[in-house]
Amino acid sequence: MSLIRIIPLQFSGVEELDKILPMITRRFKMETTLSLQHLDLTPFFNPVRSQYDANKLILKLAPMVLEQEKVIGITDLDLYIPVLSYIFGQAYLGGSVALVSGHRLENSRYGLPHDSKLFSDRLLKCVLHELGHTFGLRHCLKPGCVMVSTTYVEELDQKSDNFCRNCQSELAIANA
Repeated sequence: MSLIRIIPLQFSGVEELDKILPMITRRFKMETTLSLQHLDLTPFFNPVRSQYDANKLILKLAPMVLEQEKVIGITDLDLYIPVLSYIFGQAYLGGSVALVSGHRLENSRYGLPHDSKLFSDRLLKCVLHELGHTFGLRHCLKPGCVMVSTTYVEELDQKSDNFCRNCQSELAIANA
């Protein structure tokens, strides 16, 4: 793989993406770019849940992947998969496409004051986690590893934005 392409999909924090691009490039040792494309997301809205179907949306992103690249869509929309009430992100294990939502990463969602650094940290962790899945990494049990499964934003805050030694080794092999 030679390129990670980030596609903002109805995402208002594009300036946040500019901040985390160098960190993504460093972690995966791959060039990371923003790709501004329009994609109509209304077909993925489920009016019963008032959320967007991540499984259908990620299928729409899959054909956008070019050879030798990973694609990750980032949105402000609230995402779900049928078995969960919400998700921070979704990826195909060992695939080339991932999806992250910033919807539940903002402090104001929880009645707390806005904190742009905390939002950026949470977003980076979600992006690294989902991209890790595209490189074949499974959920990790080592506390603090970015590949630890997280259900709540508090759990996201407790882990680091680094891969543990084992995940880093697996990533190096996958990226070789």
